[in-house]
Amino acid sequence: MISAGKALSSIEQALRGARRDEDRLTRMLASATDEAARLRAQQAEDYRALARLRMDELARDDALGRLDSAERAAVEVLERRKTALAELADRRDDLIAQEEEAGNAREVAADRLEKAMDVIEDQLEETRQMLTNDREWLEETRKVKAAEAQATAAAEKAKVAETDRDEKSEPYDDDPLFAYLWQRGYGTSAYRAGPLVRFFDARVARLVGYDTARPNYAMLNEIPKRLREHAERLEQAAADLAQGLQASERAALEKAGIGALEAEMDAADKARDKADADIEALEDKLARLNERLSGLLDGSKDKAVHSAVEGLAQAIAREDLATLYKEAQKTETPEDEKIVSSLRDIESTLVRRDAEAEEVRKAAVDLARKRAELEQSRDHFHRSGYNQPRGTFADGALIGSILTGVLSGALSSKNLNEALGKGFRVRKPRRGGTSFGGLKFPSGSSSRSRGGGGFRTGGRF
Repeated sequence: MISAGKALSSIEQALRGARRDEDRLTRMLASATDEAARLRAQQAEDYRALARLRMDELARDDALGRLDSAERAAVEVLERRKTALAELADRRDDLIAQEEEAGNAREVAADRLEKAMDVIEDQLEETRQMLTNDREWLEETRKVKAAEAQATAAAEKAKVAETDRDEKSEPYDDDPLFAYLWQRGYGTSAYRAGPLVRFFDARVARLVGYDTARPNYAMLNEIPKRLREHAERLEQAAADLAQGLQASERAALEKAGIGALEAEMDAADKARDKADADIEALEDKLARLNERLSGLLDGSKDKAVHSAVEGLAQAIAREDLATLYKEAQKTETPEDEKIVSSLRDIESTLVRRDAEAEEVRKAAVDLARKRAELEQSRDHFHRSGYNQPRGTFADGALIGSILTGVLSGALSSKNLNEALGKGFRVRKPRRGGTSFGGLKFPSGSSSRSRGGGGFRTGGRF
């Protein structure tokens, strides 16, 4: 068995681990793209050197101008992106560290809350045992139980009468002439009509035997009404007695020092709520930051980067430079031999680096999907109301193994959500759900407004 707080912490630890791995892949991808940009800049420099050696002056000036312009644009844009990536990655590291700190604070507060509730339960039990020797409390308790039993019996009797009324009133309700006279209040002081209408109503009444049926129908409706009113009076009397009993119990608890214990419980609950609210705020910031990172790392989304790199590639791939390279390969001289060799190395390295960058990109996309699965389960955890001080899960090892499966890609949030749903239980107070002293315990965190669920219902002890 594992507590709900520990289960939530294990989900968030797995989530933080996935985010750290994403950071590592982000830096690897940024490094790979920077290396590719550096190689293309070197490629442009080599082509410039080759052009100076082999092209005539007019063609050389045109080629060099195009290369210089394209390279400057690419280097400038890529440098800006590199700086932005570094800043975002550092910010992400900082947010993850803050989230981990808030998670630890929440776990400490949850443990503190559970211990405070245990101490209060001990105090409740001790006070209850003490009151079992108090004749006044015993008499009050007897009166409350008797009043509640009497109210329950009266309510049941009223219910039987209402059922009997519903069954026996059908013939009256189905007779349109009787229903007409009843609704007009015929035969009672409420009846109002002119002489002509009275004449015809009297004939209708004789026709349907209204004078005989009306008292029976009235009694059929009146008895359940009186019984229900009586039951409600008894329920209110029982509630008043129960309130008086709770006041006596509360006085005994106050005398035993329950006030300080409740203050500790409330402080722990507020600390847990604050930590949970901090985590939620940090998660929102991380979500927005992830979107910005995704845009920077995907060249197709960043038009400036895409245009600059494409422009440099087009400048290098110009027909005159390609022809120049082929000629230099055929007639290598000491001057251009080194340049041609460098261009060959750059070309093969670029192919390798681009392939590596693509693999890292795929791994980053896959890891982002797994991280999203964990985020979905974490939000489901809150929406389902699992984050309760007395919440437990039957099999902590199973939750751990499913988390491992989600991170490996073998399982999904659906598997984890199903396991959470099947294994969740709320540990009952030691003395069941009886109300003693009107004391209320917190039932769940209230800060997760995005998922609904209505936490912190304040269930009674």
